[in-house]
Amino acid sequence: TAAAETVTETTTSEPNHNLRIWDAVQQTDPRYTKSFSRSGGFKGTAISHTYQQRRATEVFGPKGIGWGSVVLDERYAEGAPIVHEKHGVIGREAIHVVRIELWYELDGKRGSVQAYGQTTFVGSNKHGFFTDEEAPKKSLTDAESKALASLGFSADVHLGLFDDVKYVNDLKAKTVEAEKAMQQEAYNAMRAEIWTAVGAATTIDGLKASVAKAADLTEDDRAKLKVLYVERKTEIEAAS
Repeated sequence: TAAAETVTETTTSEPNHNLRIWDAVQQTDPRYTKSFSRSGGFKGTAISHTYQQRRATEVFGPKGIGWGSVVLDERYAEGAPIVHEKHGVIGREAIHVVRIELWYELDGKRGSVQAYGQTTFVGSNKHGFFTDEEAPKKSLTDAESKALASLGFSADVHLGLFDDVKYVNDLKAKTVEAEKAMQQEAYNAMRAEIWTAVGAATTIDGLKASVAKAADLTEDDRAKLKVLYVERKTEIEAAS
C-alpha cells in the first residue's frame, strides 16, 4: 500500500507596498479633530490642517522640499440667492473656488494629485450678510486637505469610522498609551545621560555639573543617584 503524503501549503500575508503611505497615515489623532454641523442637518468631523501638514512632513519631509502645493487656477462663482427679509432677493453668494496641484517626493520620484477647494466669500447667515476676507486661505486649506485625503491621510475620518464611538475611544486610548511610552523613553534617555555623565566626571566641578538635571528624576532614582554621586566623589578625591 502506497503511503499517502499530504502537503500543506502555507501562505504569508505581506503588507501591500502600494498602500505603505495610506497605511502609515490613515489613522487620525482624535485630539486634532472636532465635530461640526451645517445647515440642512449635515454633520461631520473636521481635521486640523496644521496636524495634516505635520503628518505630510513626517512622510515626505519639510513643506517646499518634500511636498507642497501649487495653485493652478482660482475664480469666484455665483452661489445661492441672498434674500433680504424686506426686499427679497438682493444678490447671490460669491464662492471662491481654487484648483491646486499637490506634489510630493517618494522613492526619488515626484508625484502629484489635483483637488478643488471652495469657501463662501460673500453670503449671509443668522448674523446677517458677510464678506469673508479669509476665503482664499480657507479654500487653499480645503483643497490641500482633499488632496492629502486622496493619498490616505486621515482616511478613517473620510471612511466614516469617526461615527463609531468605540473606534474613537480606542484611538484615544491608543494615543494615551503612545504618549506614555514616548515620555518613558525620553525619561530613560535623560536618566542614562545623567548616569553616564556622573561616571565620566573627573573633577568635583564636573561631577556637580553632571547632576544638574537630577531634580527631574523620580524620588527613587534620585536616591540611587545620591549613592552613585557619593561613590564617584570619593573616587575623584582619592585620585587627586
